[in-house]
Order: sequence, then C-alpha cells, then structure tokens
Amino acid sequence: MRLGALQSLDVDDYDGGNESLPLEHRPDMGTPLKNGEEGERLVALTAETCRVIDDWMDHDRHDVIDDYGREPMLTTENGRTQASSIRDAVYFVTRPCFCGGGCPIGRDPSNASPHDICRGSITHHSSEDVPEKVVSDRMDVGMDVLDKHYDKRSEQVKKEQRRAYLEDA
Repeated sequence: MRLGALQSLDVDDYDGGNESLPLEHRPDMGTPLKNGEEGERLVALTAETCRVIDDWMDHDRHDVIDDYGREPMLTTENGRTQASSIRDAVYFVTRPCFCGGGCPIGRDPSNASPHDICRGSITHHSSEDVPEKVVSDRMDVGMDVLDKHYDKRSEQVKKEQRRAYLEDA
C-alpha cells in the first residue's frame, strides 16, 4: 500500500468483520490517493492482519480527531500520522539490527524503503503466478508500469515460469 493510502485510513474505514479496508480518494479532506479516484479499491485483509489492526486500535492508537473531524487510524498525539513518519518507521524496522541481523559498526545499516517493499511484494506475487491484473489492482499500479518498473524477475525466470504454467494448462 502506498504511504498516502495508509495515511488516509480512518477508524471507520476498517471492517474487521468482513476483513476488508476501503481506500478512498478524499482530496477535499486532506487525504488524496496518488491515482485519484482510479486508486480507490476495497482491500481484502487476512485474519492475522485484522488482529494486528484491532490490537493497534485497542492499545496504541491515540484518540484524536483530524482537522476535518475524522478519526484517523494511524495517529500521533497531535493527529493523523504524516507520510514522512510512516516512511521513517519503515526505514527503522527494516534495518538488519532491528530484525536481529546485527548492525555494522561505524556506518549506517542498510534498510529498505517503502518502494523497495512494494517492488519486492509485486515480484513475489508475480513469482507465485498471481495474475498480473490481480497484482495491478491490489497494488494500484498499471499493468504497463508493473512490468516496466516493479517486476524484477529475470527474463530467464519469466521464461521458465511461463513454461511451467503452460505445461500445467
């Protein structure tokens, strides 16, 4: 999910009973989606993700209202969490020393950007034979952009994957 989409979520958006989360373009309320109305979609969640969200809202979410009278899902004591804070958190939790890999002495450890995570997720889904249209819709990335900029499988891997897929058809 893009940072802006994550930042745009409100408490009322979340439907744990149906394990879903709608993403809505609300530019007049301070939370536009990168692709505007074309980026709106209903995201399916796993039961585990719902447990994490429920836990977050029960224990970590600050009870605040934003400037538009909405209850943001991701909050600080001062209101809706900013995209830069979400980005910083991603950098922090993807450092090797955060994940138990040990930090090199005398230099900053490498980490992953939100874009790296998105690219890795798209490549993973593509490697698992998830149809491109499903990946495109889920990630809000055009199918032409998906192959050109995000899918990092080698041509050899793509060829072998096509071969295996067609042999099973």
